[in-house]
Amino acid sequence: MNLATAPSRTSPPTKRLPLYLYGRQPTQVNADGPALRVCIVGKTPLRYPFARIARVIAGPRVEWQATALAACQHEGLPIVFLNAAGVPTGYLQSVQGKTSRLHSVLEEMLGRPDWAMHYSHWLRAERMNLLQAWRRARQAAGKDVIEDDFRELVRQHIYRPETETLDLPPHSIEAGALTACTLQTLHLAGLQPRYWGGHGEPLELAADLARLLGLVLHLEMHGMGASLHGENAALLRVLHSFGARLSEHLSHLLGSLHCRFKTQLETWF
Repeated sequence: MNLATAPSRTSPPTKRLPLYLYGRQPTQVNADGPALRVCIVGKTPLRYPFARIARVIAGPRVEWQATALAACQHEGLPIVFLNAAGVPTGYLQSVQGKTSRLHSVLEEMLGRPDWAMHYSHWLRAERMNLLQAWRRARQAAGKDVIEDDFRELVRQHIYRPETETLDLPPHSIEAGALTACTLQTLHLAGLQPRYWGGHGEPLELAADLARLLGLVLHLEMHGMGASLHGENAALLRVLHSFGARLSEHLSHLLGSLHCRFKTQLETWF
């Protein structure tokens, strides 16, 4: 867990942070007024004010009381549940109240018979954009990118079969952290994690955006991934270091998707 105790009234305001509940020991989470009360066997209970929490990532040995789940929903805090391997198994997100213009564009686009093709093309283009931006940043920093290595990255992430999932090296908290970040951003943007096409095909917006963020993180960690494998503390430092950049990537991706689908819809009139 990475949140400190609540600041005093004279302390400057502190930004919201993710709350990681690993559940290495049996853990109970209750609502305690304007805070979550976390009780770990053999340790002093801790309180985490809702005003300090951005999102929650919970391991398999964390037992939630219904009042705590309801309070997180009321506060608009997404909870991502992980299994023992650190892989997300599900999430809890409050119902979207106010929708956005992109929400309307997505719903209109999903009424078209070829929406999946256009969405797939957008995903592929964004993966290529991420690779090219990473190479430009490396070159601007005076770090060479071997052409053969870049071509291999392109082969893996651009020209792989569409039916093949993007399988980045799993870390114990990486997938859950990126999923939680994506869910929070979508909620604030007035969007749903999943949309449905006219024939029942899902558009997995949250999962696809989290995979794109996984590619961003994979590139940022290029050359040091092996040393971070299994090191939660080191990976947390990387996640926090690039937290603002990941949020910027999400904002750009949503803007890009809005522009692509809006343009495509207008060409049909």
